[in-house]
Amino acid sequence: MKTTRMILVFFVLMASSMAYSAQNVKVDIFTKQVGPDLSPELYGLFFEDINFAADGGLYAELVQNRSFEYYPVEGGNRLSRQYQPLFAWEKVEKGGGRCSLQVDKIIPLNRNNPNYLVIRIEQPGDGVGVKNSGFQGICLDKGEKYDFSFYARRTGRGGAPVSVSLVDGEGNECGSVSFDRIINDWRKYEAVITSDKTVDDASLVITTKGNGTLYLDMVSLFPQKTYNNRKNGLRADLVQALKDLNPKFFRFPGGCIVHGHGLENAYRWKDSVGDVAERKGNWNRWGYHQTYGLGYFEYMQLCEDIGATPLPVLPVGVSCGFNDPYQCVPMDELQPWIDDAVDLIEFANGPTTSKWGKLRSKMGHPEPFNLKYICLGNEEHDRREFHERMPLFVEAVRKAHPEIKILGTSGLSANIPMYSFMKDLGVYSSDEHYYESPEWFINNARRFDSFDRSGPKIFVGEYASHSNMGNAMYNAVSEAAFLTGVERNGDIVDMTCYAPLFAKYERTQWAAADLIWFTNREVVKTPSYYVQQMFGCNKGDMYLPTKISKMASAAPETVSGWVGIATWSTSIEVESAYVQDNKIDFNNIKVLSGDFVFKVKNLAQMNPDIQPAMGVFPDKYDSDIVVYKVRAKKLRGDEGFLIVFGYENDNNYYWWNVGGWNNTQHAIEKAVDGQKSTLISRNGSIETGKWYDLRVELSPGRIKCFIDDQIIHDCELERPEIFAGSAIDKKNNAVIVKLVNPTEEDVTAKINLDGVRESDMSAKVLELTGKRSDINNLENPDNVKTQESSIKVGSQFESPLPACSVKMIIVDLK
Repeated sequence: MKTTRMILVFFVLMASSMAYSAQNVKVDIFTKQVGPDLSPELYGLFFEDINFAADGGLYAELVQNRSFEYYPVEGGNRLSRQYQPLFAWEKVEKGGGRCSLQVDKIIPLNRNNPNYLVIRIEQPGDGVGVKNSGFQGICLDKGEKYDFSFYARRTGRGGAPVSVSLVDGEGNECGSVSFDRIINDWRKYEAVITSDKTVDDASLVITTKGNGTLYLDMVSLFPQKTYNNRKNGLRADLVQALKDLNPKFFRFPGGCIVHGHGLENAYRWKDSVGDVAERKGNWNRWGYHQTYGLGYFEYMQLCEDIGATPLPVLPVGVSCGFNDPYQCVPMDELQPWIDDAVDLIEFANGPTTSKWGKLRSKMGHPEPFNLKYICLGNEEHDRREFHERMPLFVEAVRKAHPEIKILGTSGLSANIPMYSFMKDLGVYSSDEHYYESPEWFINNARRFDSFDRSGPKIFVGEYASHSNMGNAMYNAVSEAAFLTGVERNGDIVDMTCYAPLFAKYERTQWAAADLIWFTNREVVKTPSYYVQQMFGCNKGDMYLPTKISKMASAAPETVSGWVGIATWSTSIEVESAYVQDNKIDFNNIKVLSGDFVFKVKNLAQMNPDIQPAMGVFPDKYDSDIVVYKVRAKKLRGDEGFLIVFGYENDNNYYWWNVGGWNNTQHAIEKAVDGQKSTLISRNGSIETGKWYDLRVELSPGRIKCFIDDQIIHDCELERPEIFAGSAIDKKNNAVIVKLVNPTEEDVTAKINLDGVRESDMSAKVLELTGKRSDINNLENPDNVKTQESSIKVGSQFESPLPACSVKMIIVDLK
């Protein structure tokens, strides 16, 4: 038969009918019982230089490409390493002046900063030089002062002054300064410029007259009003947004930034300290240049400013496991990487007489930063090379600094493939990451209830709810539901931080979910920001046992729709498929993607490289009880079968993933608005060339899956539910009641403070509510925002809980 390009997916479409009528719930809070202590550092921050979070963002430098070392930026290939040394600069020639520009490195400022600008004056006219446009324009405020500096030298006769001015988008001057004489050797020149206008599109212009050649490097412009008015400081409004979250730790510098795209551009912390003019810039994992102006010193100083303990992350001699080729430092060359981890602790905590403690003191901080933690590795894959190297880092840190708590990594996703390895290493905590759908976070609010308590603690080092809605209210509410489970398991989960932290409008590499969005002037806080703030500022000291009871039952979720078959990096052959006892005619397949061919009467997907290959059958089955059977075998490839059901469209469906994750697991996955989440999983694999009878049984509220009549999954479908948790604030003698309603119906919560006798108590109420798709943006930055009120309550009281909302009721027991 003729080869057809298609993806074969046999779906029984289970159109989620989540009936959930308005109801009451009862919340019993047992104030006299003892629950787990909540870690003082349960809620923190994670900073990674993604979405232009550092240069042009948190780092307050206003000149882009100040040292002429730039790598590609605007839409460039992430893997490119071509210099663009004049990026953001352009030639200025006034009144008949002529000059040429060249970037050279013959007589550099220093070896870490080899590039510098050469301006050869051919005809001075009314002035020649360069203009820097900043990061999509320079914002100035009337009456504010800006610290300007540059390194310069000059050759030739009759050296003329160098004029420096700030001009608006129409070329009108906003402020200026002049340097009378530039000598022949490199020297730093500094001045203060006061702006007489408020503009958003200013540029920095440097011009000169006379003869000869002018050489420039490290051209810098900083607002004096940085956070705490620090030199080489940080943008005040963005830092304030961080401080308002009340973070208790701060993870830095990544993320994938840590190990880079390869070993050559891994983040080596020693490049980021010392004089900013001598720091060695880098091209980062996300495709743009890093000056390292915001380096480890500024990071630790920021931690101190906002009351967070530093949590540095260091590479362990392997590259990002998602990149090909996978690179590893040879074992006989690993010692400098191990030394980096040990030396960083000395930089943070060592005496001023030590090598790295002395540098910290020279940079302006003789007192130690009181580092308590160090994180080794990030999302490392479960490979032999990592298993060989990681123990050497752990051993060295433990030997040199037994007081430091070591955090390891459990890899990406909730499957924690390396938890047992971290347990064997005896690390303090194991770092796991997940970026999943809102439904995943709701369904996994009980994830840690039965977690292994004999191993390391759990650090949820990166997480965010992703959907096609963006940073919407429903995403935030789902994260709040998950956090109620985190607090309930405070004995095992002791740190969490959302990711990514920052995103600059129109400069994103990761736009799906970011906590804080910004422009050069505006700051937009997402609904997720307000959830983080509510939990971070109202954690409490000890979790109180909390019981939630539905006072009306919800109809179980049912599934109906189309069926199909798909593959992922695999070629398969299908002999037959049935829904109920009705045989599916393969000729009716609706191909979505893939390369399919009919082999006699069988249907095969022959291309093992497609992810996924998929096709569906457009006959809808509406019965509450559906049995879907497929007989298939794997021909070749990395994985197994994807048995699709509940198919509504390309973004909403279920599939049974048989032999997924490189043929190591079986799982039921659900896609909602294009984001997949795992409902249930277990270890398992399939054999190539063997026929399998696969069966999916659907009934109200349940999915069962069988291989050769052996049950593999018995999955109860989650019904919409309300989430609750509570904690005692010992210092303020208050009970904090935390309620989350991710459903589409308003609910009344009947709250019982068991063990409390008072009948007239004051309570503060914090509430975040909105429509599921509500977002905050530049046009309406406060569309969703926490609202505060006060009420009087007794030991028993009722509280309305609107659809898609998060509420905290802080009851004063005094």
